[in-house]
Amino acid sequence: MSFITDRELYERIQQKDALALELLYDRYERILYAVTLRLTTHSDLAEAALSTVFTELWHSHVSFDFSTRTVRSHLLASAQQAAHRIAQSA
Repeated sequence: MSFITDRELYERIQQKDALALELLYDRYERILYAVTLRLTTHSDLAEAALSTVFTELWHSHVSFDFSTRTVRSHLLASAQQAAHRIAQSA
């Protein structure tokens, strides 16, 4: 099995490939959960923020410039934003 890059997974997610979403989730779930937990300080809020990141990714039709941003940096920024929104509304 060959390695699928983050960019390839992102592009497949834009085409509604559920397996690509699952693979990207598996690849980044731990680090994104750690970020959201650090910002929310509650596991249920961190899990909600993590869910928000991947739900928004699935429903998004916005692509970004891969020459200036990586999928990883996009996910980390999305996780921080989701955690802040959820923490403020809690």
